[in-house]
Amino acid sequence: MTDFPSPSDRPESARSSALALFRPVLFAVGVIGLALGGLVLSHRFNPEIAALEKQRPQIPAVPAQAGLPAVVLPEPEPVPPVSFAEFKGFGDLKGSQDLKGFQMKQPDPAADPEPPASDLYELTLRLERGDTVEKMLADIDVPEADRKQIAEKLQGLLKKRKLAVGETVELMMQTIPEQPDAPRVLSLSVRPQPEREYVVARKDDGTYDAEEKIYKVSPRIVRVEGVRDGSLQQSGVKGGAPSAAILEFIRALSYDVDFQRELKQGQKFSLLLEQLVTSDGLVTHPGRFLAGELRLLKRTVTVIRFRPQGGADGFYNPQGESVVRSFLRTPMDASRLTSGFGMREHPILGFSALHAGVDFSAASGTPILAAGTGKVVMAGPNGGYGLYVKLQHTQDVGTAYAHMSRLGPGIKPGVSVRQGQVIGFVGSTGMSTGPHLHYEFHRGGRPVNPLAQKFAMRATVGGKDLARFQALSRQYLAQLKNAPAVADVPSKPAQTKPPQTKTSQAPKEPATPQIAKGD
Repeated sequence: MTDFPSPSDRPESARSSALALFRPVLFAVGVIGLALGGLVLSHRFNPEIAALEKQRPQIPAVPAQAGLPAVVLPEPEPVPPVSFAEFKGFGDLKGSQDLKGFQMKQPDPAADPEPPASDLYELTLRLERGDTVEKMLADIDVPEADRKQIAEKLQGLLKKRKLAVGETVELMMQTIPEQPDAPRVLSLSVRPQPEREYVVARKDDGTYDAEEKIYKVSPRIVRVEGVRDGSLQQSGVKGGAPSAAILEFIRALSYDVDFQRELKQGQKFSLLLEQLVTSDGLVTHPGRFLAGELRLLKRTVTVIRFRPQGGADGFYNPQGESVVRSFLRTPMDASRLTSGFGMREHPILGFSALHAGVDFSAASGTPILAAGTGKVVMAGPNGGYGLYVKLQHTQDVGTAYAHMSRLGPGIKPGVSVRQGQVIGFVGSTGMSTGPHLHYEFHRGGRPVNPLAQKFAMRATVGGKDLARFQALSRQYLAQLKNAPAVADVPSKPAQTKPPQTKTSQAPKEPATPQIAKGD
């Protein structure tokens, strides 16, 4: 038994409420049904649609094979192409205004192909022995009329001067499609001097005009920063300094810097250079050395170029004291001292003997400098010393240099040399275990330790020159820090002849038994 009433006993109000809830839904369903019925009737009794139904192709039934129904579709009939007139007529139909903007473009008649463009290119030629400008142009198939005009115009600028063998000629060329084997010269330029250029250019009427361009040459101050990696000379050249400038810097330092004890790898240096540059940026001189700094472990050495009134260029420290002493501390930029002065066991002979000098290890070919001003008394092979040079500086003092690979230009007995002049190059001739310089210092005819000698300064700036030097010193020291870095601009390479090697046989000096020659 339950407490719910029987269905017959439920109130009538619940039925009426359910009917009221579903009445809108039933009404909507009825409306949708009437609409669908109307669409079906209108579709069936439309004559146009009935005609289309009759034209529809009938697909024949295909008997099934192997239990599966097979369907064969009929080939579609090809659609005829729409002509231009039919397509254009669509825009004129009533109610077809949307197609008004669509029109077929009439096919253009075949256009003539565009002619190929002319090719422009640059060409650099080198004047060889027996060459002329006209002959050079003939070799590259320039038409005769053009090359004769160019040669005449150029000679009019040169007048009686002739171009040197090896001179470069810059050409701007053009290839003409109608005459591919006869290129046209648009311009020719030759620059025998950095400040002077000769240009022959083609005009619109096919003739040529000649012009001489003059470039102003002016000085430019630049700075070179470097870090010692290998020899100081190699490091300077790697940093952008010309070889002559870095060698001058080394010579100025060699009076005060002990290259064997103070110079280390990784030390920084700065050079101030004065370049000569044309108005179009061509460097005519790579740089004259003005000042430099070498930052050693415990001190910084600074050298400044200065010319006293009525004197010659020299190098001074910031206090105005000349760096020049009577002798260089070391005669080269050596990487390290390998053997000192005194008794030692000879590395080749194997017995103890006096090592009458000091050995500096350096790469083969490193320049060797005269330690002081003097006269060459010997230059040539000398037994275990190999290729050898001996200088006499005063009646009491002399220096000797051994194991050279070759002598410096013009070095022979009897000639005078200046302090810092190149007298030879590092090698390994004679009794030697590797490339190095054996350097001796003689007093009273006896060898003494070169590194223990003290040499006095020569001069200082004074009088009217002092104020001018102090102003120049302040300027150079500031430019060593803030001058622009050396520019990597093209320059004409200098044509230099290799140094001539001249050797002469000289009599050997008698060797004392306690001194071993070589290494």
